[in-house]
Amino acid sequence: MKQKMVIFGYTMDMGGAERALINIINTIKDYFEIDLVLIKKTGILLNDIPKEVTIKEIRKNIFDYVLFRYIPFFRRRKIRKLTNKKYDVAVAFMEGRACTWLSDMKGSVFKIAWIHNDVNKFDIGITENEIRKSYNLVDKIVVVSKQSKDSFCNKYDINPSNVEVVYNLIDEDKILNNSKLINVKKNKFTFINVSRMRKQKRHDRLLKAVKVLKDEGYDFELWLIGDGPLEDDIKKLVYELKIEDFVKLLGLKENPFPYIKAADYFVMSSDHEGYPLSLLEALLLKTPVISTDVSGAREILQDKYGIVCDTSLDALIDSMRSVLNKRNKKIEENLQDYKGGNDKIIKDLKKLFKIEGEKL
Repeated sequence: MKQKMVIFGYTMDMGGAERALINIINTIKDYFEIDLVLIKKTGILLNDIPKEVTIKEIRKNIFDYVLFRYIPFFRRRKIRKLTNKKYDVAVAFMEGRACTWLSDMKGSVFKIAWIHNDVNKFDIGITENEIRKSYNLVDKIVVVSKQSKDSFCNKYDINPSNVEVVYNLIDEDKILNNSKLINVKKNKFTFINVSRMRKQKRHDRLLKAVKVLKDEGYDFELWLIGDGPLEDDIKKLVYELKIEDFVKLLGLKENPFPYIKAADYFVMSSDHEGYPLSLLEALLLKTPVISTDVSGAREILQDKYGIVCDTSLDALIDSMRSVLNKRNKKIEENLQDYKGGNDKIIKDLKKLFKIEGEKL
């Protein structure tokens, strides 16, 4: 008989953590009967959730949600109503408020909370008091990079022995197969960025780098895949910088992998990340990477699969200029031997969830 698990999330919009969640669900669904509790049942990735997963929605109407959001009594009552069966495992897969919901649960359930970001650079949305209280009430905390673990433990005086690093999964077979579905052609040296258009991703920095390199006489293209709250601002900046002939805004694509495979370099310009799945996807498709020095980047690139630069505009320009001047043959050769890393991650997940015959 399968054990019962409840997972707390927010929405299923296109994002790294949401994609990682789907990959984990697909890995463990044969062992658990899973309920997924979301604030709102929305997002393009809803279609990828396995049909055997039951989705529950918190926000039925705005009045109900305001009570839930701001009055702890109503929050606890709502969470306990949504989780009124006996679960063996409960997971707050998104950091912050989801962990307060996890700590609201009663009964002998094994509680696991995820942290996806470097808390020194990312506000997880609850007060320091709530963080210390909620995360000290769970049985295990999972972080997605070593740097994220150090930041979290040091900032909130969390016992490191209760915190495990488990890297995020990508669906390697699906990525490789989907990358072959479309034949994408390029006409010149091409950089690509695939990300939600929001502040932390710093598309503005990337576009300013394009402007400088254009003015220096380089001939190349930048493909931007994604949408988000800053999409209109990004389009406006492309126009203001007069780089429309260098930047292709390709919109949100359910299958970005043929484009990543076709590009010469994947470039990430973020201020902060947790463990950027887009870098893993690029490496799997043998596309070298330029990344700002965010949490997880050095662990992924290992000084041999790409270039890590600091988060300044000048550093990003220098890195992009270097590969426009001369391709890094050593990085490209290293990538040919890259095999992915899912086997170890799956082993770590099975240990975390005590799947291999151990009782929770």
